[in-house]
Amino acid sequence: MSAYEKAKDWLVSSGLCILDKSDVNVGAVHSFYETKKKEYGFLYPEITGYYISTMKFLYKNENLQNYLEIAKKSGSWLIDLIDKYRYVIQGVNTNKGNNEIVYSFDTSICAKGFLDLYEITDDQKYLAYAKKLLDWIDSDCVESDGTVKPVMDLKSKKFIETSTWFMKKGCFGIKIAMPFLQYENSKNSKFRETAINICDTFIKFQNPNGSFAVHMGGNSVNLHTHCYALEGLIYAYHILNEPKYLESCKKALDWAISIINNDGSIPSWINFNYVSKACYPAAQLIRILILISKIERNLKYKNAATKLTNFILTLQSNNVDSKMDGGFYEELYKSIFGWKKRSRINSWSSMFALQALNWIDNYESISFDKSIEYLF
Repeated sequence: MSAYEKAKDWLVSSGLCILDKSDVNVGAVHSFYETKKKEYGFLYPEITGYYISTMKFLYKNENLQNYLEIAKKSGSWLIDLIDKYRYVIQGVNTNKGNNEIVYSFDTSICAKGFLDLYEITDDQKYLAYAKKLLDWIDSDCVESDGTVKPVMDLKSKKFIETSTWFMKKGCFGIKIAMPFLQYENSKNSKFRETAINICDTFIKFQNPNGSFAVHMGGNSVNLHTHCYALEGLIYAYHILNEPKYLESCKKALDWAISIINNDGSIPSWINFNYVSKACYPAAQLIRILILISKIERNLKYKNAATKLTNFILTLQSNNVDSKMDGGFYEELYKSIFGWKKRSRINSWSSMFALQALNWIDNYESISFDKSIEYLF
């Protein structure tokens, strides 16, 4: 069985997504599988949004009704959650207070999930929920300068910031433009203006060497957020045909290519006190490299994607346990004993890797214009 098929089986059949109709959380997706404890992590609304988009990708590829039905279950779970809390909370089944905070980024990913579900079902309720989420981001989260407030306390309805990287305004907010542009193919002029305002913040975050600083004025670079910015920009280029977004992406990719190690791995952080080589940003980067390669017809992007693919395949689980087999481990992290594999098979790592593997396996037959529609 190919690496792609193994990844697909793990995403659909391992228990990562709750498919038992008698379970109150049917359709919800777990954040990861902890291999040492042999248990799943919390139920993650943001990742459930990603999962819907993944099911759309599989459904369009294979036209199997099963993917559509799973996507609808996940959509129903998100709708019930939003109806209960009025917002997209961070998580369910956790003791860490994840149901007391709301992230604008998570909300945007769920909005995109609803838009993808609308596209494959033509059911207006999904479009309505997408608009509801986007209206909140537009009215409450996006600042006049295009930066996006990241997190709101659910009880007080006040926005907060902490020193944690994802709880401060950052370049990752650029990805939030995607569902605004996708909504009715950006025919909503207000949403279009909001998306442009968000995307144009790339100038505030992109360093002279092409990398994206996590936060304005900071010198730390996180490959994950770097790729989030690129995903927003390359999608905006597709919809708006604005050359400056493509040029920004090319500059950012040239920087990323320059830091790929000989073994195909790539640092997750630059100028930060945590050292790791993670699967999910590498898989994100593969997808963007392939998309830009299709535009530029420059094999340096394809060759870099191939090198990165060889690395992420070393993080794919091969195990007799179906809860583990085929999924992708989260990362290798540096300890005093050397590089160690984190004991988590990660949901979003596996989703990003699934699409990356599909695109690289079918590189000759895919096109930019068709593939970008499935980027999540």
